[in-house]
Amino acid sequence: MKKLFILSCLCLFGFVASAKADTIGPTGCGSCLGSSYTLTYTATANPNIFDIFLTINTSATTLPGDFLNAVAPKVSSSFTSVAFISGPATFTNVVTGGLSATGCDGSGSGFFCSGSSSVTGVPLGSGDIYNFEWAVTLASPGALLTGSNQASIKALFVDPTGKQVGITSEDITLQPGGPSVPEPSTLMLLGTGALGIAGALKRARHLA
Repeated sequence: MKKLFILSCLCLFGFVASAKADTIGPTGCGSCLGSSYTLTYTATANPNIFDIFLTINTSATTLPGDFLNAVAPKVSSSFTSVAFISGPATFTNVVTGGLSATGCDGSGSGFFCSGSSSVTGVPLGSGDIYNFEWAVTLASPGALLTGSNQASIKALFVDPTGKQVGITSEDITLQPGGPSVPEPSTLMLLGTGALGIAGALKRARHLA
């Protein structure tokens, strides 16, 4: 039982430690507006296709009560195609190009953009962490921008009326790995499991 408890704790710490990989913000970032960004990738069976993951943690946002309306990563100078795999509620598609104050605008070489289908988007605040995933097809594996600060990320924030209140535009290092920040529900499940094991261990000792 003791070994199982220790193993559970190590797993939890491993998830938390992975959150530090390739993250910019919430401080030391000129336009992050209190949010933090993590951009990673994984290879697929097709050497020209990569799964791209973006995690945005808005827990320390300077825009509480406002909304994340659109995001636009750049992981290559050019790409053959891109498909939206998953994201938060109201984000369901992807278009070529970057974003501006009005949302995805189709401009900016190498960028692809996913915007909310609603006027606002998803809320900003404590515990609000959002994960996005796309499948990007390149002409060759070497076209992936994996050098230091070679990739880029943009994000549009709006108020409850849909008016732009801030735009993040930063260089970032694209690194290998899956989603770097677990959803809050995942952390809660791991924590609950660890507490359950600790309780069982205590009861076993008491009965002994």
